Amino acid sequence: MRGSVWLAVTLIAPGAAAQLPVPFPTTPTWESDRPGVSTGGAFADLDRDGAPDLVIANGNDIRRQSVVVYRNAGNGTFPTSPTWSSSDIDYHGHLDVGDVNGDGWPDVVVGVFLGPNLWGDPGRAKLYLNDGAGNLSATPVWTSGDRFMSFSVALGDVDLDGDLDLAVATGEPYYDPPDFDRVYLNRGGTFSAMPDWTSATRTHSMDVGWWDVDRDGDLDLAFAGASGPNRIYFNQGGVLQTTAGWASTDNGGSHNSNTLAFGDVDGDGAPDLAIADNSQLGGGRGTFRVYRNTGTTLTTVPWWESARFANGYTSAVAFHDFDLDGDLDLVAGGWWTPTVWFRNVGGTLPTTPTWQSARTSVVEALFFADVDRDGLRPVAGEVHAATGGRLFRLRQAPVHAVSAVRVDGQPVASGGYAFDPDAGWISFAATPLVDVRIDYVVTDAADLGVSNWDQDKGNYLFRRRPIVDVTQTRPPRVAFRGGEVIAWTDTVESTVAVPVPLAYSTGIRVPQQLGGILAPLYHIPVLYPAATTVALPQSLPLPPVLVPVLFGSYRYEARLIGPDGITVIAEASFPFDLVP
Repeated sequence: MRGSVWLAVTLIAPGAAAQLPVPFPTTPTWESDRPGVSTGGAFADLDRDGAPDLVIANGNDIRRQSVVVYRNAGNGTFPTSPTWSSSDIDYHGHLDVGDVNGDGWPDVVVGVFLGPNLWGDPGRAKLYLNDGAGNLSATPVWTSGDRFMSFSVALGDVDLDGDLDLAVATGEPYYDPPDFDRVYLNRGGTFSAMPDWTSATRTHSMDVGWWDVDRDGDLDLAFAGASGPNRIYFNQGGVLQTTAGWASTDNGGSHNSNTLAFGDVDGDGAPDLAIADNSQLGGGRGTFRVYRNTGTTLTTVPWWESARFANGYTSAVAFHDFDLDGDLDLVAGGWWTPTVWFRNVGGTLPTTPTWQSARTSVVEALFFADVDRDGLRPVAGEVHAATGGRLFRLRQAPVHAVSAVRVDGQPVASGGYAFDPDAGWISFAATPLVDVRIDYVVTDAADLGVSNWDQDKGNYLFRRRPIVDVTQTRPPRVAFRGGEVIAWTDTVESTVAVPVPLAYSTGIRVPQQLGGILAPLYHIPVLYPAATTVALPQSLPLPPVLVPVLFGSYRYEARLIGPDGITVIAEASFPFDLVP
């Protein structure tokens, strides 16, 4: 092109200055409004439009407030104010989401930590049903007939009859005596008024979760203990034992555990248990810890423990494969602390975080979903041979949506099975004789949600960065004269291993008097067999004297081109002017 003799860019080739990329930004992509004392949180596609909505339970032990929904606009964006609020208010704790009445629409269960009179006044558990059009009932359609303090609830099929039952963690360790933990069976799409199971021991339990810990084909029940140990009650063929079959013994058997999560950290196929052990009341150590599954039970002391976390107020744990390398990383947070990521490498976790957010919050719940649907991937016809049992676990989770379920060749409607999208298990009322075949959708780009009860801050959404991306550190100014050097840096990042060759292609789009074309600079094949970040410092020296025809507006453009040589996977650009 005319006048292009000066377009000689100095470039450091791809492969230099590599470091591990982090797939999430350090600052939230979105923040909700701030009047809520937000505690429970989950993503759930309430209106079944394919775009997960955000459900939040507000209140904690600070203010009586509503359960609210922030509706997904369809593209991963949310309003800052709720699009729905319950008519009733309470000191709400945590929540869970699932299809309780078998109509194919997700419903919401919530624990009520304290009654209207606060300390000394028991709360309860309650259920909001979806109306089949994506709206939750304004008031609960079921509340427990008995009263208790409950900071957490969890849905699971304890009796293997193909519907979701409700487990309730009870007890309030600050001022009130311990209580019996509870399970309410699902009877015709709602729960029993009174518990069908209670623990033999009174506890202060702050969280509850279902998982097949002993891998015998039924769901066991775990509780995070405060003022006592963490406990697991084993399920024997649909009958839950009333005496804990496992209890942690470290720290003298006393903890102040706030949250639990199950995940296979070491890759042996057996679920390990993570705990956030808060030190506020003196019983906890202020660390995150993992109890390793030895095959059918857990170690009673931690197999892994983090360094003491910030102020010791650990509060939330969750497992998710952040870097998509096939193993589960630990995501965690605390009160007035950052959200952090401990990266799993070869089945082990570091004792200090690999990544942390730039902003703090009072973290209560951590949850994942592909809210902007930019990484969805179908799994067609996954086959599970009949085992003589009724519980099966999908090979990939979390699950964005289930498309079809067939048992012994016959389709099964949504009311014929119970399902947990986060854990990826599915259960049936009848025992499959031949096989189970499932079509479902997963994602390679799950986004991170964080609920927060600091009233000066909202709830956070960290949208996952693109799997492959180009970003730029641009020149500090726009206008340049002869003899100057335009300097910038392209950063090419792959947040996972990219199995196909790409091309890093750059050029400068010139003014109309020079043809208005894109003058190519580089077109370099690149391959990223592992997650990496490559910084590419560049400079464009200008000749000492610029002829008038060169004056005008330019744009530097950088792209990553797919293996077909046409598709633009990621791009970045910046403008600059040449002036007299």
